[in-house]
This record gives sequence, C-alpha cells and structure tokens, in this order.
Amino acid sequence: MRILGVNLSNNGSICVLNDGDIELYLEAERLSRKKRDYDCTKLFGLVNDVDKIAISDACWSQNKKKSLITSKNIATIKKKFPNAERYDLRDRHHLTHAACGFYNSEFEEAAVIIVDSSGSNFKEGDECETIMHVKRGRRFHWKVLHKRYNTEDDYGIGLQFDMVSEKCKWGREEAGKVMGLAPYGQYVDGPYLHSSNENASATIQYDWEQRAVELVEIASKKCNNIVLTGGCFLNVVVNYKLLKEFPDLNFYVDPIAFDGGTAIGAAYILHHNPKIKSY
Repeated sequence: MRILGVNLSNNGSICVLNDGDIELYLEAERLSRKKRDYDCTKLFGLVNDVDKIAISDACWSQNKKKSLITSKNIATIKKKFPNAERYDLRDRHHLTHAACGFYNSEFEEAAVIIVDSSGSNFKEGDECETIMHVKRGRRFHWKVLHKRYNTEDDYGIGLQFDMVSEKCKWGREEAGKVMGLAPYGQYVDGPYLHSSNENASATIQYDWEQRAVELVEIASKKCNNIVLTGGCFLNVVVNYKLLKEFPDLNFYVDPIAFDGGTAIGAAYILHHNPKIKSY
C-alpha cells in the first residue's frame, strides 16, 4: 500500500509511505529555494502510483486568500492522482503533528504534547495546545487529555511569539528569531509588547519555558514517555530546560516539529487507521 501525505500549510511538503515505511519526504522549498514555500504541488511530478492520499493543512486566519489557494491545490491533487482515494485531515492539524512525532519515536505508548501558533479551527477557536495519550496496536488509541484554543481574550504561546516577531519587524514566520534575541533582554511583569524588542523577547521566552514545564507535568501524570511536537518545540532552550527539569522522563523531540512534518503524520494516520472516511 502506497500512501501519499500532503501538507498544504507552511513548509509545504509531501511524504510517500510504502507499507508503513517512509520512502520519500520532501519540502517544496528544496526545489523552489523559497523559504517555507507552501506550494507542495510542484513536488507531485516526483510521485507515481499511490493508492491513497491524506491531506493536512492549518488555519491561516491572517491570510484571507488561503481558501482559494487550498481549492486550487485540491483540484491539482485530483487531476494528478485521479484514481487514488483521498482523505481530508485538514481539520485534524494537531493529530497529524502528533502522529508524525509518535510513530517516528520508538515508544509503544506516550503522552504527546503539541504546541504551535495555530492549528485547526474549531468553534472554540484555533487550537494551540493539545496533549494526547497514544498507544500503538491495532486499536487506534488517541485520547485527548488537554486542549487549549486561541481566543480574542486568550492567546496561546505560539501566537504570542508571532506577535513579538511582528513587533521586531521580522514578520510572523520568523518567530524563531525571538528565542535568539531573548538573552539580550529582561523579563517584564506587565504588557511586554509595549517594552523594548529585547525585553519582549525575554518575557515571552520565559513564559514559554514555564508553560512547557506545566504541560509536561500534566502529560507525565498519564505516561513517562513524552513526545514533543508542533512548531513551538523547535525552541531548543525550552527543550533543554525540560530535559534538566524532568530527568526521570523519556523524551522524544520531533525533529520535524514544524508543519512540514504533518505530511508524514497524515500518511501514518491512514496506515494505522484505515477506518477514516475518504471523500
């Protein structure tokens, strides 16, 4: 069984899973040389003979043209692979992150923590934090232990990093630079967006370190094996802090924690859970 995973979000990517093993993973930017290029359709020429296609995406609330872009990409997928069954996982962004991290780990059971700027959109808001308890085996066991959404009154850590990055004139997609600037500032007890760029960066970095500890404390009540994924866990300072703070836990940090990895996760979901409906 050959499964194609497609990520239509940032870091557009594809993954070909052949009987459960990764045969190909590639990001659009590797061909276009355009950083974080989301147009993964340009990679389809490298793929033939797939049986199923799993499509992942994320909510781009800041880009009003995203729905049109997505419609064009879906049409391209149908034209390129007319005989393949298609499965829509665009409303399961955090699940695709979790599947990438968990199935690439060696754990038989784990608590998976997903934190990013904005996942899928729900009536409560855009998901930004999720903790899932996961087990391998024939039964598809994915139990949500914790969920948080971005709302008008409550922004998650990922979105706050985006806001600081915009304050620094880098743009939302350069939020990783905030971590690098943080050591040059000091923590601000108050509205940090009104402080200097250095102090704003130091404040959100500190807040994320504290929040990450809280999330691991929640997850570790269920399992000692912890998987970290989602764009916020590209923050190596936070990851190192967790390793020191919890020496008795077993950590797997997803090296493809950004949206590119959701193509892998989407393909894994189809492989491990054939009951998901096609469209």
